[in-house]
This record gives sequence, structure tokens and C-alpha cells, in this order.
Amino acid sequence: SMKDDSPLKQYALMITSTDLMFQKISESLTASATSAAAARDKADSFNICLSEYSVKENKAIRGEMVDYCECLKAVEDKKQHTIESITEKLKPACDRWKAICAEVQSSLKTLCLARDKDAKAVRSLEKTKHKEGSKKAEQAATELNNKQNELATKNAEILALMQQFHRQKLTDYKAVLSTYAQIQMLYHSRALEFYTRAFQDMLDVQEDEYLEAVLNETTPLSLSQSVPHNMDSSYTP
Repeated sequence: SMKDDSPLKQYALMITSTDLMFQKISESLTASATSAAAARDKADSFNICLSEYSVKENKAIRGEMVDYCECLKAVEDKKQHTIESITEKLKPACDRWKAICAEVQSSLKTLCLARDKDAKAVRSLEKTKHKEGSKKAEQAATELNNKQNELATKNAEILALMQQFHRQKLTDYKAVLSTYAQIQMLYHSRALEFYTRAFQDMLDVQEDEYLEAVLNETTPLSLSQSVPHNMDSSYTP
């Protein structure tokens, strides 16, 4: 049995807490993938809108706009690949901890039951040692020594079990979080490259060149040409 404030109870709570932690990380990865898919749809809609408009634009800006759209698409493609990579690599590593925790919890329970049995025997022998005659007291003392050794062995086994558990937990925890950070760093470094290129595309657009090209493509208005009825006469191009 485990009292609420006993080290054994604390060990059990640690195992449960670890199980919940990895479970929540796994659920968060799934939720991130779902929200990323929705965000991708919106980003694609924005990019399609720009792409459709870019082909209608003047050649003085068309090239930059096309490249701009390609950069945005590359960012979204990279983001999608990043989410898929994170889910593929990290979710299984988290999901396996449910079985690990169940196994450790079972082993801890078995060891605790055996330990309680030895502890009960030690308490009983301690009473017998003082109550009975010299011969029985001597026998009880010998049995007490053996049970105390067995109890110490059980305590050592429990401690070793928990040490191995925490070592494995820390190894996987570090691996999951460092891999997540590494994948995100690679994504953001590539995204920064594409966004920098898109930013430069807009800087490369020359206003004077664009205006000249637009005016050259339009038919000049004659002095006698009237303003269309559907256009406000105060309109200034």
C-alpha cells in the first residue's frame, strides 16, 4: 500500500504525470497539424488571388509579382513539410510512453507489494525478538536480519526502476524538444530566405518605369473625347 505522502506514492504520481505530459504533447502535435492545414487553405487563397491578378498586370511588374507569389507558395510548402516532419518524427516517440508508463507502473506495484510483505515481516520479527525466549529471540534475530536485507534489496530495486524511468524520460524529452526546435529552425531559416526574396521583388519595382509602361499600353485620350457616363467627372487618373 502507498500512503499519500510516501515516496512510493510520489513515484506513482511521477509516472502518471509523465504519461500525461507526453500524451498532451502528442495531442498538441495533432492539433497543430489540423490548424496548419486550415491556415494553408487561407494562405493558398491569398496566393491564388495574387497570382490571378499578376498575369493581368503590366509587364513592368508582372515578373516581380509572379516571383513574389512563388516565394509565398514555397514558404507554405516548406511549412506543410515541416508540420508533416514534426508529426511523423515526434508523435510516435510521445505515443509510446503510454505503454512505457503502464509497464513501469505495473513493475512498481509488484515491487511495492513485495516490499510491504517484507516490511510487515520485519515489524513482526522485531516484536518476536523481544517477546520470546533466548532461543526464539536468536532465531527471530537471524530471520529479522535476512528480512531486513530483503527489504533493502526491494528498496534498491524500486530506486533503480525509478532512476531508469527518469533517465529514459529525460532522454526522450530532450530528443523530442531538440528535434522540434531543429526542424523549426530549418523551416524559419528557409522561410526567411523566401520572404527576403519576396521583399526584394517589391523593392525592385520602379515606379517611373511602371507608370511609363502602363501609359504606353493605354490609348491616349483625344482632347475632344468625352468622359464615360459611368465615370465621375471629377475622377483624376
